[in-house]
Amino acid sequence: MKRILKISAAIVILLLISVYGYLQFREYRSYQNKIHKDANLIFKINLDGIFQTMSADFMSNPGYYLSESKKEGSSPRGISLPANIFVYTLRSKSAGTYFCALPVADSAALRPYLKRVFKLKTFLRNANGTITGSSADQKLTVVYNANDLAMAYSFRKESVTGILNDLLEQKNMMDPGAPEMVDLKKATGHLSWNFNKYSGSLDFKDGQALVDCTFPISDLEIPEQTAYRNSFAKDAALKIWLNAGLTSFLAHQEFNFKSFNLQSDSLLKSYGAYVSLELRKNITQQESVITYEYNDDFEKVAQTTLKTTAVPHFKLSFNGNPDPMLKYLKMKNIITDANQLNRELFPLYQVFSSRQDDGWQLSTKEEDDFQTVLIKSPYFFYAEADINRIKAQKQFPLLNSFIEPFTHLKLTATKLDTEKGRLQGQIDFKKKNVNSFSQLIK
Repeated sequence: MKRILKISAAIVILLLISVYGYLQFREYRSYQNKIHKDANLIFKINLDGIFQTMSADFMSNPGYYLSESKKEGSSPRGISLPANIFVYTLRSKSAGTYFCALPVADSAALRPYLKRVFKLKTFLRNANGTITGSSADQKLTVVYNANDLAMAYSFRKESVTGILNDLLEQKNMMDPGAPEMVDLKKATGHLSWNFNKYSGSLDFKDGQALVDCTFPISDLEIPEQTAYRNSFAKDAALKIWLNAGLTSFLAHQEFNFKSFNLQSDSLLKSYGAYVSLELRKNITQQESVITYEYNDDFEKVAQTTLKTTAVPHFKLSFNGNPDPMLKYLKMKNIITDANQLNRELFPLYQVFSSRQDDGWQLSTKEEDDFQTVLIKSPYFFYAEADINRIKAQKQFPLLNSFIEPFTHLKLTATKLDTEKGRLQGQIDFKKKNVNSFSQLIK
């Protein structure tokens, strides 16, 4: 019996060593000749880490990954998924152009996969035997051969075929020992990035996405003691506040919309380094609507009726010196003499302006209360959204497709020192979207 146990233990150990060695080999290969030497901002997607986390999560909570609905059969992709996938921008291209390279497992299966998943319409065989495909809007371009696939997505429809051919031919590639690669190898997150003074990771676990990153804050004018207004409603669907200056972002800017014009410097003079946004339950607004009807003498007569509309109750508040700010906004006809936001600028619903000695507020509720007293907080930025409640209010149809997969969000930012800040947060997903994600990467 002891001999059987020893043999079993030895077999298990050998299997674990084999699996570990295989994973290390996949990790090593994923860094070989995959990133162009001109890469700027690099994202690393740790697929092996995602698979391992999904396996552990499945054992502890299978409900996130099993669905009662009928499973769809998977079709061959034609590509082989490495341990890590790298998506990056280039210094020679705009920030909205991204590149990626993947190994090909079956070139015959790859073409129908690209048509089905990426909606590519046009395929051309080049003189060197490679195949180029592009989307109908010319933003997505792929080049592939029997061994590798290179792809690029460009919001500006930039020329990318030269770079894609470099990736296929493994020309002008980044040295695996380059500092950028060394930093990425140290990163263990499911999604990691490292760019100048920006670095961080995003991890998926139990239907959640956890973010943890650092970024430069020297230009943010964050006070030594950060603070916030403790006046948010308990049932607010959205709570956001920022205790920092905005000069580095908005200085010397000019904003033009229709016939309206604003100079940012005129507003920044009155800004007191604190702004907050709150979304509460829907409220109703009433306003007069003039219609015309014909009387018995066939004369057109004006009739005034009251129209009642459900609108979101939001409050946008600022600390600072309200008098010069309001004087400037009224001079620019942004705020009317009735202390409302000009309907030509924002026609959706009535937005009322109110002031205090140390602050100013825009709200969809007339004479809405607000306070300017700040209390201490470890954060200089805070955002929390009950996304299910926002969807239930049915006031933001344009956002529905973007927020549909999510249920809750919370982000906080702290000041680590005078140069660096840290952002941490959590995004919760709906169950069916976790299932979809697991099916997609299987």
